[in-house]
Amino acid sequence: MTPDRWAIITGASSGIGKALAFEFASGGFNLLLTARNEVALSEVAAECAAKHGIRTEVIPADLSNRDSLDRLVADILAKAHPYEVLVNNAGFGIHGDFASGDVERNIGLVNVQIIAAMKLTRAVVPSMIARGSGRILNVASVYSFSPVPHQSIYAACKAFLLSFSSSLQDELRGTGVRVIVFCPGVTRTEFRSRAGIAEKIKNSGMTAEAAARIAYTETLRGKHIVVPGFLNRVYVFFAQHLPPGFVPGIVRFINRQRLRHS
Repeated sequence: MTPDRWAIITGASSGIGKALAFEFASGGFNLLLTARNEVALSEVAAECAAKHGIRTEVIPADLSNRDSLDRLVADILAKAHPYEVLVNNAGFGIHGDFASGDVERNIGLVNVQIIAAMKLTRAVVPSMIARGSGRILNVASVYSFSPVPHQSIYAACKAFLLSFSSSLQDELRGTGVRVIVFCPGVTRTEFRSRAGIAEKIKNSGMTAEAAARIAYTETLRGKHIVVPGFLNRVYVFFAQHLPPGFVPGIVRFINRQRLRHS
């Protein structure tokens, strides 16, 4: 690592992305932050810089839009910073039946979760390999391990991130570059309300700050698959070891109840 080390964080204006910005800033990383909300993004950047004395840059971008994504990639490469960390965190949820849903919104989700992660990773990983150090942190989900009825595209995107991360980690063996896939469960952010998911218990799940602290610590350690929280690890264990249709059946029942109360 160099004194001028930089971390790129997508979806950094709120939730886990915002919390991760503060974690990396506290560790002395300069930050290049991106999200759609320029005002909120600039506030996060200013607070990180003031509190931790690091450099920050803000590039507003809508990762669901391919042109906006391509401009972001071009801007990142043009700056030529020594990017030590890339955090592919941006995302949103869609809750409901695929057959009656908005297919363009689903395509936008694929762009944010998959296409953006691919293009940004491809943009920065060659320089990481050349330096012999780097971290790619892909924020996935416990849903990476199981199909999720009524959140089918979201879960499929997270499953892609898990598979992609594991494949890339093996390809990068011996280069000094590590790929971390972070798989949280329910987290207390705006994510679930924006996805139209009703919650009976408002304070259920881990806070964004607690999740970000674990993700940051394990990223620096280079641990490959990180599932924070005992109940989340139980979910993953059952998803991996029970008959294929068992866990999706339970999730389908839960999500149907949520849809009725949305």
